[in-house]
Amino acid sequence: MTGSDSDVLIVGAGPVGLVTALGLAQAGVSVTVLDAMPGVIEEPRGMAYHWASLAGLERLGVLDDAVAAGFLKQDWSSQVLRTGERMVMDLKVLTDDVRHPYTLVLGQDALAAVVLRHLERFASVTVHWDTTVTGLDQDAAGVVVHAEAGGAPREFRAGWVVGADGARSVVRRTLGLGFEGMTWGERFVATNCWGAYADHFVSGYLIDADLGAVVHQIDTTGLWRHTYAESLDLPEDGVADRMAAYFDAVLPEGDFGHEIELWRAYRMHQRSAERYRVGRVLLAGDAAHVTNPTRGFGLVGGLFDSYALTEALGAIVQDGAGDELLDGYAEHRRRVFWEHTTPVSSESKRLVFEPTEERLDRLRQIAADPEAQRRYFLSGVALATPSLLGHRDVWETCGAAPHDAAALAEGLVPATRR
Repeated sequence: MTGSDSDVLIVGAGPVGLVTALGLAQAGVSVTVLDAMPGVIEEPRGMAYHWASLAGLERLGVLDDAVAAGFLKQDWSSQVLRTGERMVMDLKVLTDDVRHPYTLVLGQDALAAVVLRHLERFASVTVHWDTTVTGLDQDAAGVVVHAEAGGAPREFRAGWVVGADGARSVVRRTLGLGFEGMTWGERFVATNCWGAYADHFVSGYLIDADLGAVVHQIDTTGLWRHTYAESLDLPEDGVADRMAAYFDAVLPEGDFGHEIELWRAYRMHQRSAERYRVGRVLLAGDAAHVTNPTRGFGLVGGLFDSYALTEALGAIVQDGAGDELLDGYAEHRRRVFWEHTTPVSSESKRLVFEPTEERLDRLRQIAADPEAQRRYFLSGVALATPSLLGHRDVWETCGAAPHDAAALAEGLVPATRR
């Protein structure tokens, strides 16, 4: 059975795939989205959106709805578990520099639901759930995607394909691309839980060599995300049994009221596909690159992939632009991952789970100096790719206009991405 032709087919209906679909639809591009799941899945995954990524959601017209579904926070704090020391930083220092001096907190499943509602306005977009991609073939004219749905084979044709199907990407594997990098020696255990967190912990980093965690307020009802690490040498099927011992050790004594609602264990990686483009097939999000989530750059990096890729594909399909734009996309996004996402995320993980006095002193110095905080937060522009069509520089892409942008760029943004 042959599905309808479309300009672009996207494999994966997570936030990156759906945001890409929305951007393309707004550019007049017809889109088919395939996903193996029966719908959006609720699980403890990405939930914090860096200030620099919000301008892209604003351009797509979904930011207001996303804010209404989540909440905004400006503090970013760290706490040393053994001593109780707190180091507080505040995005208010960016008030004069950026349009959105805050973090949006919203589960990625909730963001996907917001984007799906916007996609319903476009007759040119079709989403097929319960459809598992099994392979693809491409030639100079387009791509045929092979899939299974309801126990029957299906084929879909498109001019271009975007693989946004996660770290175990079928698209990437079908292309035969290596996934270069390393796997950390710990697994993360992400839990959504209730308890008196606001009375005892900051929303941010809980720093400790044995019990370290990333602890975040999820919403305004009292639900929190508590993500800790354990050795990969421990059997995965015993995570649930060991969970109680971890929380007994890390939570304060007394009536904390701790209750786990959801949890998920997963390995942590710093890996990137060797290429993000093979002919008419592109990779984005976790299909292209995966990072440990300590700094929250995984999903945010995927959104910046989407913003850049949407602009490039829209110009190619609608305006006849040259497909070398896609080489620019692939080169820039891969460079961002290795030059900024990986070193910053890796150092953040070491700070939380392998703290040293040197690392703590660096954090103390930043927290004590508003200008150092400002530069620390503004460094997030290095996650972005400027307009591949030359419409926006990297600052405008992020909704920022610091008065000293040129000087900041020398230290914050590699020259190839200004």
